Formats: sequence, structure tokens, C-alpha cells
Amino acid sequence: MGIKHGNGSGKFDVGAHDMGGWVRVLAGPSATIPDDLPVYLSHHLSQWIRDRPHLRLVFVAPISKDGSTVELHAWYEQHAFPDISPFAKNNVE
Repeated sequence: MGIKHGNGSGKFDVGAHDMGGWVRVLAGPSATIPDDLPVYLSHHLSQWIRDRPHLRLVFVAPISKDGSTVELHAWYEQHAFPDISPFAKNNVE
């Protein structure tokens, strides 16, 4: 995900890093970070959790620097687990 301002020089990336029980959403290194960065962070977090329906979001904390949100940390729990028993449909040969 990125945004372009002007001639495209303001492009930046937003990434999510799964830390096992919590996820860190932040912008990649860039010279220009927009004032509305929190909107992009929350959008990316929303998509990240939608892509993982087996997880349930529990808590989100904004991380600020100089009064501006620069990261989101979100804790989740897993509420659906795959059936790995030998009797599971996908394990029967």
C-alpha cells in the first residue's frame, strides 16, 4: 500500500509484522510521511485482520512520536484451529 503526492516522490509503504499474538503495523522508511498516516495504518490493519478470519482482534494501541501516530500495535487471539487429527477429511487417503 502506498500513496503518491505530487509527482510520485511522496510514495511510502505500510507493512504488518506478525509477532505471534500481536501485530505491528507501520510505515516503511521514507522521506515523506503524510499527516493522515493513521488512516493508512488502520486501513492496513483492517485488511490484515480480514485476511485472517481465524483470528479475533482483542486490543489496538496507537504508538505516537512527537504527538503523531506512527504505528499501531494490535493484539489478537486465535478462535479457530485446523483439525489435524488422522480422521480429518483432508488427511484421509
